[in-house]
Parts: sequence; structure tokens; C-alpha cells
Amino acid sequence: MKFYIHAIIMTIILATFVSPPTAHAGILDVGKAWFSGEVLALIASAILALIGGATGLVFRKIARTFREAGEFIATLGEAIEDSRLTREELTAVIKEGKDVFGVWR
Repeated sequence: MKFYIHAIIMTIILATFVSPPTAHAGILDVGKAWFSGEVLALIASAILALIGGATGLVFRKIARTFREAGEFIATLGEAIEDSRLTREELTAVIKEGKDVFGVWR
């Protein structure tokens, strides 16, 4: 994530230096007409919106992982409370353990 943010910032800085209002001939002149400050701001905001959305999805998965891990620890605590592990308790512990890793599938 840090790499992408640095790449975006460097692209914005490079684009700022590449597009000063000086006269160029050929394709650069046509490209400069399209590559204005508004277009750069639109591209930057779209990229930042995509990064924000991806960060939100990862945060949601991390929160769900912690919730599942809490349920796993609660089930494990109940199972080993009496120092005996029955088949039903073992099945419940294994199911909860699979749920923790199932978040990232």
C-alpha cells in the first residue's frame, strides 16, 4: 500500500513538472492540452477513491477475522474448562478454527 501511495505522489509531482505552460511542438502540444490541472485532479481523486475502497474492504476482513478469533477462543475455553475434550467439543473447536481462516477465502 505504501508503495502505491508513493507511486501516485511521484506521478503527480512528475506530471506537475512535465506540464508547465511552455510551447512544445508536435504530439506534446496536443497531450498538454488534454493534461491540465483538472484532469490531473480527476485522476488523482479516482485513484485515491480506489485506494480508500480497497482499504475499507481489508479493514472489514480484519474486523471479521478478529470477531471469528474471539468466537474460536470462547469455544476453546468452554471446551477445555473441565479438562476433558468430548467429540462434540472438538468438532465445535475445529469448526470455529476453520471459520477464522475462512474469512480470507
